Amino acid sequence: MVVDTVVVGAGPAGLAASAALGARGVDHVVLEQGRAGQSWRAQRWASFRLNTPGWMNPMLGGQARDAYAGGPEVVRRLERLAAACPVREGVRVVRVAPAGNGWTVATDGAGVVQARAVVVATGDQNRPLVPALGRRLPGRVAQCHVSGYRSPGRLPGGAVLVVGGAQSGCQIAEDLLAAGRRVILATSPVGRVPFRHRGRETVEWLTEAGFMDQRPRDLPDPSVMRAAQPIVAPGRGLSLPALARAGATLAGRPVAVDGERVAFDDSVAANIAAGDAFANRARAMVDELIRRRGLDAPPAEPDEHDAPIELDPPSSLDLRAQEVGSVVWCTGFTGDFSWLDPALVGAGGQPRHADGAAPAPGLWYLGLRWLRRRCSAILLGFPGDAAWVAGEVRAHLDGRAG
Repeated sequence: MVVDTVVVGAGPAGLAASAALGARGVDHVVLEQGRAGQSWRAQRWASFRLNTPGWMNPMLGGQARDAYAGGPEVVRRLERLAAACPVREGVRVVRVAPAGNGWTVATDGAGVVQARAVVVATGDQNRPLVPALGRRLPGRVAQCHVSGYRSPGRLPGGAVLVVGGAQSGCQIAEDLLAAGRRVILATSPVGRVPFRHRGRETVEWLTEAGFMDQRPRDLPDPSVMRAAQPIVAPGRGLSLPALARAGATLAGRPVAVDGERVAFDDSVAANIAAGDAFANRARAMVDELIRRRGLDAPPAEPDEHDAPIELDPPSSLDLRAQEVGSVVWCTGFTGDFSWLDPALVGAGGQPRHADGAAPAPGLWYLGLRWLRRRCSAILLGFPGDAAWVAGEVRAHLDGRAG
């Protein structure tokens, strides 16, 4: 097969790329190893809902401004998008490498594709990360990564140790608590977004203030790019103290396993403080926007998530004595780019790029965290980044690059 452009991946980023390329008249094909929106089909739990409202997800089509779509609805909307794109499902890309003035895309299912340009839209959140400590847990304890968690009823009976206090860990802890399960949450330092501040949803204020459009080069502290996304629940706030008040036992980060005993560090207070500090920074950003624009906004509302809690975190836990039957690892993902030519990847096997452009001409990325902006890896950011990439592809094909 010979085509002007290959898009690798038919998730939201790849479908956004296809729409943008099509709008610019670029001949292309989208190759997807599974089905369109595969990770949304295979890596979401039953009660999952987006934590961003409808107005932040226009690429999914018309929806109520304050809607928080569930996983199956997101998949249906992605299927509608895919139906309008040249998607070939069941085609796994096994190698992308430069070839003359273009690229060779070797596949398992469609042979070798020759292309003048490639857009890699697989994202960098598709390979589950599980700490080495997991290998030391007793065999009787069931373990699953968040990508494989579906519902409380699919786990063995007994208490559940949830490891990771970011978005997924907190929402899964809620899911388990709602089902009457006893939960020990091993926390981590993650920011939280107050749901409302001064009369509006905080995320609305932050978007207007340019928070979502922050670029890597504008950050005073580049380590921000390695931090987990701040916590916010669909249509409300969420915090570690709220989970404790709901019945979860908060623990620090697990640091050792000896038989049935898991040891934790003493970071719980610091992890809660990290969430509070981010919330205060978000409020300050909103306050500055209001001041700068001279807006007549009401005073700040009370936030239940600011209320302190008394802490008595365990330094260790006897899994058998506490009847812990399962562990859910909410410890994040990384990207699998082993199929890219080695010259295209850097330390840790992650792609080398500048604002989404690979060091070799004719190849771009979409859907990576902090690719161009803070929102580059969420539904809000895909269309804008895709429009830029599609413009670059068009210029490249027309001989106007650089």
